[in-house]
Amino acid sequence: MKPVTPAEIARAAERRRALRALLATPLVLAEREPEAFAAAVRHRAELSRWFADQAGWTLTVEPAAGYARLFKRPARKDPSRPARADGKPPFDRHRYALLCLSLAALDRAGRQVTIARLAEDVRALSLEDPALQPFDTDLSAERHAFVDVLRLLAELGVLTLRDGDVDGYARGREQADALYDVSDRLLGSLVAAPVPPALAGDPARMVEEERARTEEGERLRARQTIFRLLLDDPVVYLEDLDQGARDWLGHGSGHVYERLEDDVGLAVERRAEGLAGIDPEGTLSDSTFPEGSSTVKHAALLLCEWLADRGRAARDQAREDGGASRGEIVARIAALRPSCGEAWSREFAGDDGDGRLADEAVGVLVAFGLARAGDGRVLARPAAARFAPGPAVR
Repeated sequence: MKPVTPAEIARAAERRRALRALLATPLVLAEREPEAFAAAVRHRAELSRWFADQAGWTLTVEPAAGYARLFKRPARKDPSRPARADGKPPFDRHRYALLCLSLAALDRAGRQVTIARLAEDVRALSLEDPALQPFDTDLSAERHAFVDVLRLLAELGVLTLRDGDVDGYARGREQADALYDVSDRLLGSLVAAPVPPALAGDPARMVEEERARTEEGERLRARQTIFRLLLDDPVVYLEDLDQGARDWLGHGSGHVYERLEDDVGLAVERRAEGLAGIDPEGTLSDSTFPEGSSTVKHAALLLCEWLADRGRAARDQAREDGGASRGEIVARIAALRPSCGEAWSREFAGDDGDGRLADEAVGVLVAFGLARAGDGRVLARPAAARFAPGPAVR
């Protein structure tokens, strides 16, 4: 066997860092992450093959335009990652509509555009479709929603503020306007849907992927599903997989473990219920759990321990349902408040504070694969045992 040289070891380490950077941030901009972008450029051929083979994802690297874009396509619908501008609430339906209209308007705007001009174009487009709410810049709420969209596009690098007062425009200050530079090439690389909106005809068709309807095509789909899940989600349960994916995992698990551990740096935990991809560096996810500085995640951790304990007690007593209703969860939050209230955010004070905190905490547990919600009940899933209180050590 030919010995591995120090140069090859260094190259492999740099390739792994580039791969991890793209997984953590599927849009890498040269001006913001110069080292990650340079590594993506140097290793683009190998990275493109890896993503295409393992997950069926496309990687585009544009050295001249200064960006690398990984077109990630999730294996399942995930409402826990809504669009939002930094520091702002998640987008609502109207903001999503304004985002789509803004992208369409920017496609014909040229290299620079003012807020006022873009707003006029967005309003004109909104009037073309009777199903859309007309965009009205005379309303303060509409201007603020529009500015949230512009801030998101600036965070993505599509827009760069050249001059002007964005906040003044949102507040309706007379003569307030702003000038943006538009990255037209990056604009064309935002949408990751397999079928472009202009060709889809229907939103549901945008996510359809063409695959060969053969045994080999089904095996490829199963393998890429497993990789997509483990690269995106912390936990994959066998019961959530279709039969084809379970069958493939039965004989292809060694390939999954090797690629994730050697190429990505994930430690794969294997349990009877499924798999978990653990990142020792803690840098692959945009959200972590537990997280001590977050009121919602602190409450979620306490609920996780409680739900896991209820589930274990139900199994010990041979009862089927060890879950809890929303009312029981809200009551649990209320019971925890005397000991935690000073550390919890005042955002969750007031008459409905316990209910809102309970709902958001359950949402965290569901997003991290630690609980399942349905039929009015919330049940701990197997991975919640990691956070369950253990027996006292004597």
